[in-house]
This record gives sequence, C-alpha cells and structure tokens, in this order.
Amino acid sequence: MIRQSLIALAIGTAMGVSFNASAAAGSTSSVYGTVEAMSGQQVAIVISNPQTGYSRTVEVGEDGSYRFAKLDTGTYNIQIIANGKVLAEDELRVSLGSNKEADFNLDELTAERIEVTGARVSAIDLTSMDSGLVMGETEIDRMPIARDLTSVALLAPGAVAGDSAFGNTASFGGASVAENSCYINGLEVTNTRQGLGCGSVPFEFYKEFQVKTGGYSAEFGRTTGGVINSVTKSGTNEWEFDFTANWTPNGLQEEGSVSRGRQGTGAIFRDTTNDFDNSFDYTVSASGPIIEDKLFFYALINPRDVHNQFGDTNGTGRFAGANIMNVDESSGSDNLFWGAKIDWDITEDHRLSFFGYSDKNETTRTVYDYDAETGTIGDYSGSFLRKRGGEAKSVTYTGYLNDDLSVSAMWGNIQTDYSSDPSNLDCSSVTDARDGITDAERVSSCGPGGSFGANEDENTQYRFDIEYYWGDHKINAGLDKQTRESIRVTQPIAGHSWTYETLAAGGNIQGDSGSLYVNNTGAAQDLVSDRIFSGGGSFESDLTAYYIEDKWQVTDTLMLSIGIRKDIFSGEGTTGKELFDFDTDIAPRLGFTWDVEGDGESKLYGNYGRYYLPIANNTIYRAAAGVSDTTTYYTFDGIDAATGVPTGLNPVNGTVENSQYASSLPAIPEKDIFQAQEADPFAKDEYILGYQRAISEDLSMEVIGTYREVTSALDDYCGRYAYPFCVMVNPGEDMSWYKDGYYWDGTQELMPDHETFDGVADPGSLTTHTAETLMLPEAENKYLSWQAKIDYRAEDYRVNFIYTWSRSWGNFEGAVKSDIGQADAGVTQDFDFPAVMDGSSGYQPNDRRHVFKMYGSYDVTEDFTVGFNSTLSSGRPLSAFGQGYPDTDPNVYGSYGDTFYIYQGCAVEGDTCAQEDKLYRYAPRGSAGRTPWTFKVDLSAAYAFSYEGVDMRTSINIFNVLNTQEALALNEHYESSEGTVNQWYGAAYSWQAPRSVRLTFEARY
Repeated sequence: MIRQSLIALAIGTAMGVSFNASAAAGSTSSVYGTVEAMSGQQVAIVISNPQTGYSRTVEVGEDGSYRFAKLDTGTYNIQIIANGKVLAEDELRVSLGSNKEADFNLDELTAERIEVTGARVSAIDLTSMDSGLVMGETEIDRMPIARDLTSVALLAPGAVAGDSAFGNTASFGGASVAENSCYINGLEVTNTRQGLGCGSVPFEFYKEFQVKTGGYSAEFGRTTGGVINSVTKSGTNEWEFDFTANWTPNGLQEEGSVSRGRQGTGAIFRDTTNDFDNSFDYTVSASGPIIEDKLFFYALINPRDVHNQFGDTNGTGRFAGANIMNVDESSGSDNLFWGAKIDWDITEDHRLSFFGYSDKNETTRTVYDYDAETGTIGDYSGSFLRKRGGEAKSVTYTGYLNDDLSVSAMWGNIQTDYSSDPSNLDCSSVTDARDGITDAERVSSCGPGGSFGANEDENTQYRFDIEYYWGDHKINAGLDKQTRESIRVTQPIAGHSWTYETLAAGGNIQGDSGSLYVNNTGAAQDLVSDRIFSGGGSFESDLTAYYIEDKWQVTDTLMLSIGIRKDIFSGEGTTGKELFDFDTDIAPRLGFTWDVEGDGESKLYGNYGRYYLPIANNTIYRAAAGVSDTTTYYTFDGIDAATGVPTGLNPVNGTVENSQYASSLPAIPEKDIFQAQEADPFAKDEYILGYQRAISEDLSMEVIGTYREVTSALDDYCGRYAYPFCVMVNPGEDMSWYKDGYYWDGTQELMPDHETFDGVADPGSLTTHTAETLMLPEAENKYLSWQAKIDYRAEDYRVNFIYTWSRSWGNFEGAVKSDIGQADAGVTQDFDFPAVMDGSSGYQPNDRRHVFKMYGSYDVTEDFTVGFNSTLSSGRPLSAFGQGYPDTDPNVYGSYGDTFYIYQGCAVEGDTCAQEDKLYRYAPRGSAGRTPWTFKVDLSAAYAFSYEGVDMRTSINIFNVLNTQEALALNEHYESSEGTVNQWYGAAYSWQAPRSVRLTFEARY
C-alpha cells in the first residue's frame, strides 16, 4: 500500500506540471585519453550511459588519442573494441565541468588471447586551471549543509559569508557580494537588479554543483567575484518516484540574542529572542522514459509552509531601535514550487533539452507594535503582501557534427517579481534619533511605513557555443547575449519619510552648494528632515559578449590555455534614451597546467584573467527612471501623538527651496551627461598560481596563491561639477562630460539656466575636468590570499580541510558597501564627493584574515552515516563613521555621505563656532577594531532502510551545535548628526544563527 501510494502521488504530481526548458553552456564535461594498441590494429571506443541508453562511438586517432566532448554529468561505461570484440572497458564518473583522463594499454593483448582490462584514470584533472570545488547532491546529503546555494558556495576556499544587510550572500576573493554570477543548466539566474543573490530550485532538483572562486575560462563573464554553476537531475530509463519532507521545528531552536545602545547600557537596538522559524516543506518528484532510450522527463513539485516571526524597526535602521514584530505566513498555492526537465536524444549526435520552473510565492507579512524591553507584542499596525520569485525557462540544443566539432545553442527567459503591496497607506515612516530624551518620549510611526510600487525584472538570454578539436588544440568560441528589462516605481507611504535628529551646537548640515544650515543657537537643537523619494518607470540594459579560447596540449605534460573575451554593455532609461554604452577592451584569459612528474599525479598550474562587471539595472533606476530624491529640514513645534508626524513645521532657512538638497532630479539624463567620455567599465585582474598532488589513492593536497586587483573602477561622481546629475567616472583620472543648464567654475555658478534641466546635453558644453580639479583619489581594491587544501576520500570516510590566509585592502569595497549596508550596486556613496573618500583607505569589510574549514562524513555502517561541517573565522574590520567634515567647500563635501571625521567641539568659547575653529577626530577606515572570531560546528546523522520495496532515509541535522552567537555586524555610525553621538553605535545588527534542527524523511521507489 505504501509503494502504491507513493507511485500514485508522484505520477499525479508529474501529470499536473507543465514542461519548459533546460540549458548547457558551461555545464558539460569531457572524457579523453590514449589507447596504446597493437601495431596496425584499428580500434574504436564506445562510451555509454546505462541509465539512459545514450551511446557514442569514435575512432581512435593515429596517435592513439580519443575524446568525448560535451557529456552530461553521470556514470559512463567506456569500451575499447576491435573487430567486434571488447578488448578493455571501465566505468567512469564524470563530474560537472571536469575533464576525465582515461588511458588504456593494449600492447600485451593478442588476437588469440583477449583480456578485459581497466583504464589508468588520472587522479587529478590536468586540464583544469581554475580554483573552487565540485560537489554532488549525494555528497551534500551526507553532511549538515543548509539547503541553499550560498551554503554550498561557502564550502569553497576563498569564500566567506557576506554582510547580513544583503541577506544570505557570499563574497569570493575579497569581492563584494554583488559581483557573483549563478547558473542552473547554463541559464544565468543572477539577480539582475543589484547582483545580490540568485534564483534557485529545491535541493532535491539539483544533481551537482560547481563553485568557481577564480580562474574561470573565457565562456564565463560579467562577474568579478565567483561563479556558482549547477545542473539539475534528468530522467532515465528507470521509473523513479521520490518523496522528501523537511521540517524545521521552532521548538528545537534556541533563543536568539539582544543588543543595546550606549555601549550595552541603553535601550534595546535589536532583539531576536522572540524570533521563531517553523518551516515545513516537502517535494514529490517523478522521472522516467517517455520513450525508452530516447525521451526522458523529470518533474517535481514543492509546496512550502512557512511561519516566521522576527523583530525589526520601522525607522531608519542605523538610528532606530527594535519597535515592531513581523510575522510572515505563506502556504498552499501561494508558495508552491514546480519544475521540470525533458531531454530528447533525437539521435546519438543531437540532443534537445527543455527546462523550466516557477518559484512564485506570495507571503503575507503582518506587522505588530513591539515592546522590546518587555518582549510584548502589541497592536496590529499594518501588513504587506510580498510577491517574490517568478518563472524561468530555457531550451538547449547540443549537436555533435563529427568527432571533432560540436555545437550548442540556448534560449532562456526569467521573470521575477519583487513587489510589496501595503495595507496601510496612511502612516509614513518615522525615525526618532534625538539625543537627550527618554525611551518613553521617543516616537514612532502609526504603521510599518516604507514605500510601495511595481517592481519586476525580465531577463531574456541567447547563447551559441562551438567546440572544435584540431590536432593538439581544443578550441571553444561563443556568443552570449542578454536583455535585462525592469519596471520599478516607488513612492513613500503617505508621501513622506520623517527623521528626527539633534544637531549639536555649531553642528552643520551640508547642502548641494556648501553649508545648508548651521546650528548657531548656542545649544543642541532638535530638527526633523523629510526625505521624499519617488518616481520610476521601465528601463533596460543589453549585454553582449564574444569569446574564443584555445587549450593547446603543447607536450604530453604541458597544456596552455589562451583565451580572449569581449563584452559590450548598454542601457537606457524610462524615455528610451541611451544612458550608457561600454565596449570593453579585449579581456585575456591565459593559463597553463604542467604534469610535473608526467604520471598524472601532480600538477603545477597558473592563470591570469581580466574580468568585467556590467552596470546593474539598479543604477539605471537611480539615474534614469525619473526618480526625485529630496530632503528638506525643518524646525517643529510638536509631534502628533497618534502618527508620529511633526506639527508646526518651519523650514530651517525660511523657505523649502533654501532648506533642502536634492540627491536626484526627475529629469532623465542622456549618455553624454551621465557617462564620461573616457570612462571604462569596472574591471578586475586576477593572478593564480597553484600546486596539486595526489599523495595516495585516497589523499591529495593543494596549495593556491591568488592576487586580485581592480584595474578600472567605475562609480558615480555627484559633486558640484556634475550638478544636477551624477556622472560615471573612473576616479583619480581626467574625465570629460557634457553639461545641462548648469556650469560651475569652482567658486560660482556661470550662466545659470536651471529651467533647462531636461536631460539633454547643451551643445558645445563638453568640458574636461582634471583629476586635480575633481579631487577624487585613484580607486584601489586589492586582494591577496594563500590557501592550503587537504582532501581525503576513502570508501567509508571523507574529509576536507581548508585554511585560507587573506588580506583585502583599498579605499572602496566594490559594487556595494557592506559597512553601511548600502545595496545600490555601482552607485554607492563612494566617490560621490572627495570628502567621503578622505580616510577610506584600509582593510575592507570582507577582509577576514584567517578562515579554517573542515567538513566531511563517515559511514558507520552501510546504512548509517554521520556528517560534520565546521568553520572558524577571524572577524572583519570596523569603522566609526561621522556625519560632518572639516571643510564645507562644495567642491569637496556634498549634501550627504558618511565621513571618517567625528566632531569634537569648538576651539573657542561662544554661542557660535566658525568652521575653521571646529575640532574633529580623524577615524580612518577599520580603526575601530574588528568583529569577534566566529566558530560554528554542524552535525548530522542519517539512516537508510527499505520497506516493501521502497528505499527510505531519515536524517537529523543540528546546526550550530555549540549555540555560539557572536555578533556578525555592528552599527558603525558613531554620529547621528554632526556632533551628536549615535546612541546605537557599536550595537549588533545580527549574530550567528542560534542552534536549530532540521528533520528530513525521504522515500524512493
């Protein structure tokens, strides 16, 4: 009955799923080698997959060599045949993106005495010149690993966890978390809006993972971090039905942590003690032959039941304490994943694949008032319907035109929704960062606040790849094109976003053209600012790339890789105006691998590559989607007790126009205004040198050195010479761009014509600004690491040990800014004004000097397996950001930005303080210490058994067994306004997740 029920459930599930696409670029492997046969003997070699009936035959070349290109991952039989007789055979496991060498020696065989012998299989991939890891779903199931791509990626050397402000992300080789790319079956599923995160499928759908931490070939691009490449399962000739259930019970999760302001003596800043996560999901899959040996399918559904609760703030996070509780709920059809893959072997030389999935989900987030001091959840204040996920589909063709030439082509499309529909449109966001008031006097909004509006992405992809063998050369070439379309419209709830703050005596608020307001009252003064951020529309970017690469087997022991790649990036705003257009230089990818002893047991390898990062669509949104971003300062007479909104408002300088600054205007600039004529796109160079050796059949070691450096930093300059827009420049270099109605000579505005801010370049206005005029430092971002790896693979015991020493330093992090949690990829506050870069040189937020990783599994018996996963990591640097600067010159300091200067008071007594008399403490990047070391140990146990012909497996995974909860991210804003210490400085935003348990049950027939 159990068996029949499982079959019925799986078939019913599969029949209800519609089928879409698959992919292959970068997701196939190869088998190659030599056959030493008797003189004059004609030999053929056959490779076959017994699960699918797939088979290919090639003739062994005159030099005894053979190769099978573009093989899917899996286990293959390989046979040497002469005169219809099998002379030798073996079984090979082909992993994702690998090249397996298998050599056969038939010299001693005679026609009268036929023997079946195995191949000598090289323990090391002698064609690989990159760094990273390859791991299958079965291997991951043996260990306690969270079921997400980031957790898999963090197993790789050189990968560290990103800042919690960006969600669950990873940093590779010192790069920011917004510089990675992700693929499933060759379809790129990277978040195209900001580069943060990837699309994913349930773990039961994955077959194998490949994490490239560096040295990737020319076919991979648009990333200066790492690559996460994965393939999904496919159907075979055997019918198979699977059921898997995962439960994370809240009752088996330990209590979280609390942080307080005023160095631990003040009010609660963040509180996770009342958080809980009670998640349950199950997957049902079915796979098998539609036509045996010809047409196969794999289909899966995954209903997810989520009920989470977590504390938060409805104010500006860096200046507001915990005051709300969010409850997320979703289940049933609102949170249902489905996916499918179809593979059609039209002939042994032609395959067509279809792959598709939908991970659409709608979550109702209900927001309640929360008293963190008493842990009391209060009144309902509003809710949001959060729409996330979308649909992905692709179609891939692979053709073997002859033994030497193969091609592949792919079309794909991904649609993603990020919108949130609020129920409360009456209560604006309110943050109370005033000094000198009690917690009881601090006000908040009558609702959850925030913003709303349409928010969607669509990414259409095409690629064509060729692989050709010419003598000792393996030549790959291809074309890769994407069109990334976005819709983003936003406006603040109730039209406003209020922040109360205290400005110290003599404190300054900087505006667009110098000091906007100085507190000359002789005492601290309470003010309120109103930031109105609204606008948007539809916009897009187009990315095109060409590449060619030659892997040349120079000798039996030396292989060279010579590749080049060229990228073209362009984008346009909501009016269809072209905003940017970059035609990159040719990017080289050069490498070598040397079989040191000629026995396939060791290799010395090296790699040099240049990588370019495209402009994220979020940049177009901020610059060319008609967004208006203004902040106005007021004095106020009172505060509405019900809404937290100020009353009796008076602009600090008499009029609204004189009391505000604009971070962006609704006019949409064209390319000549937004992109400097000499600007080059963001680029990074990488150098790798490594040595790998197989010490025994079970044990291998590897040592890798890596150096990375940003050679071309592209960021937006928003200083006075660019007003009223920002312009994309290479900091520290001479740059030229056109003007639009505003001309600044360094001291005053010339020929003001503000009415012509229409985004169209004024004829004849092209102006060259020297690096000395702009006063921006040359961008610096460097990374150096040494890694030691030990892999042990026995029949019943597997363990990996990795130690990484690294150093990441410079004056900017990369695409995003972790130390302040700014996710505006490519347009962070870095380089906006010279003042924000004064003191910026130092160790970067992803600098973790020492990282130890050890993970593996042990088969206690044939049916019982235990696993472990542990990480010990040093902390990252901390800064102390100020809100003022010793110089109010608009050429140096603009209307916003966190600085490395902290106001200390006035050098002279009196009610007022001239700017030249102000005293500041210089606090350069990373001078405020480091976060604590973190240590984590996860354990798992799994037991396999059978009942009534159904294979079953039950497992328990315990994460953070020791329940260590060290802080991961701290508030680094020392001041809330110039001269006023932020009461929350040094308080923790997040910690290591407390101990939790995941229970899993699997059944397979």
